[in-house]
Amino acid sequence: MHAKIININNIPFPRQLEAEDCTEKIRAALAVQCVKLQPKGGLEVPLLNLSVSLTTALRKANLQRRVRLGLDEILEKLFAEKKGLAELQQKTAAHQQERISRLLLFSNDGTERLYRNIEHTLAEHSPRIFGCMLNVNGSEIGRIITGKNIAVKVILIEHKDAVSDILRALV
Repeated sequence: MHAKIININNIPFPRQLEAEDCTEKIRAALAVQCVKLQPKGGLEVPLLNLSVSLTTALRKANLQRRVRLGLDEILEKLFAEKKGLAELQQKTAAHQQERISRLLLFSNDGTERLYRNIEHTLAEHSPRIFGCMLNVNGSEIGRIITGKNIAVKVILIEHKDAVSDILRALV
């Protein structure tokens, strides 16, 4: 099976990033290095190295309560949102252009099962959600987000402003 490579050139970024005219730089940063999510899977995702600006953006998102921890909680939230969006679309009969409004970020030390679940989640909620592997282990993500020595393998950035801040931090 060939890995499915996300076409970074077609990512529908939040409007504020498109208005700032920085999307090409972000696309280039996302394309620097991609990794296959799992050996038998079909998805490659950007691999992001931690920088001071990215760490700062992650901490800011957490302070703004725009970070959700743990895959079970994340899935619960995403399915509730998907249901709400479907109901809204049915009521208004208007189709909005879907853009990235959520970032799923995960550690580089997850299990094959975790990455299989992540791959399914990204496929299920695309294009609203975009996933990237952080080139750090879960303990480092835990320290960044909680300030404690806790392993956190997966986080969801829940708001388009926080998503924009994090993507902007890549350049």
